[in-house]
Amino acid sequence: MLNRRTLRIKVMQTIFALHTAREAEYNISLAKVQDNFLPDLNSMEEQDKEQLSKDRKTAGACFKNAFHNGMDNLDPDVTPEVVVVVSNSLTNYENQVAELKRSYKKRLISETKGIFDQYLQLLSLISEIKRVFESSLKSDQKSNFISNKIIEGLNNSSEFESLLIKKNLTWQNEQSNIRTWVKEIIKKDEIFLKYESLSGPTFEEDLNIILYVYKSLVFKNEIIKAYFEVSDLGWTENSSVLKSMVLKTFKSMDEEENEPVLMELSKNWADDLLFLENIFDYSVNNEEEYKEIVAEKSKNWDIDRVALTDKIILEMALAEMINFNSIPIKVTINEYIELSKLYSTPKSKQFINGLLDVLSEELKKEGKIKKSGRGLLDNK
Repeated sequence: MLNRRTLRIKVMQTIFALHTAREAEYNISLAKVQDNFLPDLNSMEEQDKEQLSKDRKTAGACFKNAFHNGMDNLDPDVTPEVVVVVSNSLTNYENQVAELKRSYKKRLISETKGIFDQYLQLLSLISEIKRVFESSLKSDQKSNFISNKIIEGLNNSSEFESLLIKKNLTWQNEQSNIRTWVKEIIKKDEIFLKYESLSGPTFEEDLNIILYVYKSLVFKNEIIKAYFEVSDLGWTENSSVLKSMVLKTFKSMDEEENEPVLMELSKNWADDLLFLENIFDYSVNNEEEYKEIVAEKSKNWDIDRVALTDKIILEMALAEMINFNSIPIKVTINEYIELSKLYSTPKSKQFINGLLDVLSEELKKEGKIKKSGRGLLDNK
């Protein structure tokens, strides 16, 4: 099941990707500005190549200046032609960035919702493994795995089958991989072979081998892990959630009611979705304001040399402290320290911890942070 830390990680990664896309768009816009003053190879008229070269350099410098300081700060001696090109390019850049924000937010939501589909597909993997395993047996060969009561119960779930059909989730295109996993990993595994040698396994033994296959093989074997990491860029972050959901599903089964209880992606998806959208919007839309706040309080640091991941973590933490009144400051600080441990540099933890402590106190005094709700005695 999703938790808020997973959501924070997803937002952080999305904002990082947005920064990368935005930087690429800036470089494209800069190149286009300069390309306006390249010689026209199709022109029949004589061109002043020396002047074009000067205008090209001027246009590039003006675009950089206007990007950071605004059009009003351009040198008054700049030619009207250069001013028009720079102005149009900035407008186009801003439009492209706005579209990037919408696109990345949409992708963030889609990929987060998609975790539930991954969960369903992972559940169905055991049935596909059984089918491939069965096809490898001789006609007279018996197998405990083929008659496993857990797999049977899963396959008898009309709710599960309906969801797979509705979402068109299959392993049809991965038969080669599954055959390899069965042949090279599962059929050679000592625990699995010991289960196969049992005489009439109990329901608990059937359950234990399914849990083992997922915990020790699907989620742990390097070959299978590599497959998921290549096919899904979010696998590293999603795998712990998926593992928990899958194992809980199988553990929900018993001999009397031999059908699984399917897990939900979230206890309250509406609240989690709102949190996901808001933390993204507040962090991205107030980036400049938060950047100034950080720069003001980190005068001993060259803010331009701070790792991009640290900048994003700090801006997200500020967005959360300022805009989410019911989340205690200590919770926010601890959560983003954990993110820095996972995704940033070794020194980031101390830097982020110290800076957020100072910022939270200053912003409380200024009235920018106001907390309310139960359990917030440290934030009166």
